[in-house]
Amino acid sequence: MDLKENRLSIIIEDIISEGQIDIKSLSKKLKVSTMTIYRDIEEFTKRGVIKKEKGILSSSQIFTLEYFHDVRAKLNIQSKIKVAEEAVKIIQPNTFVGIDDSTTCLQFANFQKYFEGTTVVTNNIKLINIFSSNPKIKIISLGGRYNRPTGSFLGLSTENTASQIPCHYLFMSSSSLDGTKLYTHDEDVFRTKAIQMINAEKKYYLCDTTKIGKKAMNIQADLSEFEKCFFAGPYFDKSFENFLIKRKVNFKYFKIKS
Repeated sequence: MDLKENRLSIIIEDIISEGQIDIKSLSKKLKVSTMTIYRDIEEFTKRGVIKKEKGILSSSQIFTLEYFHDVRAKLNIQSKIKVAEEAVKIIQPNTFVGIDDSTTCLQFANFQKYFEGTTVVTNNIKLINIFSSNPKIKIISLGGRYNRPTGSFLGLSTENTASQIPCHYLFMSSSSLDGTKLYTHDEDVFRTKAIQMINAEKKYYLCDTTKIGKKAMNIQADLSEFEKCFFAGPYFDKSFENFLIKRKVNFKYFKIKS
């Protein structure tokens, strides 16, 4: 991932979690000029995805989340692929595998062989479409109301179906992570994840390191609830690593070249 992609990742995640951000503060944080930031987001502002007004960047109310979902799926891609690659090694055949609708867990599409002989339970429409071409993978779609911004099925019907299907494993990510608390910005996504967690015997958390140290609207869970947490990225703060060790969180970090 180049420097511009790294900055875009931070900008997008900050807008999603905070709602709006000050460009001058952002330039200090990223250690670049305000003009560099303006150039980074030029495509977004032209498309109306990001609003720029009086030195403040904010998301538009229509189309933005859908666009961000597609963009975020391509950002920090090597980190997301790495955590997915390591997490799938846990899967055993003849099991029910729950997968959330995150762009991180979407990278399981690169490792289909690990899911052969299992039943995948998910509301992630892209993963459903990809896995459906493999006759060795059984699929249970959680169905319900299709939500374009998240690329998944959400709502009461989805939640009812999820509540009836226990899984041996659940793999999930989150909007952000602060301390040991996971955050989810969308309330519908939050409710579906909460039900998936209740009905899973073992839970595993996947996270690219750009999400660390940020908050969103809803506290989803605590890292202590997971069997193991997988982190990947170009940098992993030593103080955060020591913090996790002190809290007895089972985790593994994989370094990715920047």
